Amino acid sequence: MALVRFLLVVLIIYFVIRIFTRYVFRSWLKNAQSNFKNQESQNSQKKEGDVTINTKPNKGKKIDKDEGDYVDYEEIDE
Repeated sequence: MALVRFLLVVLIIYFVIRIFTRYVFRSWLKNAQSNFKNQESQNSQKKEGDVTINTKPNKGKKIDKDEGDYVDYEEIDE
């Protein structure tokens, strides 16, 4: 009797999860599809041949000038 009850509970949980994930997946898929369409429409508004360059601004040298000097070296085979 306990085995039948256990299997029944497992089947009910399985079907509830299956139905729940189906609806969640559909809503996620619709959301992703609408986002893709929005991005596509934004990209298509540009005229053909227009060029845009997106660059990051230079933040300057990362190493201080007083940090030290660069020294060339050669490896010596012994």
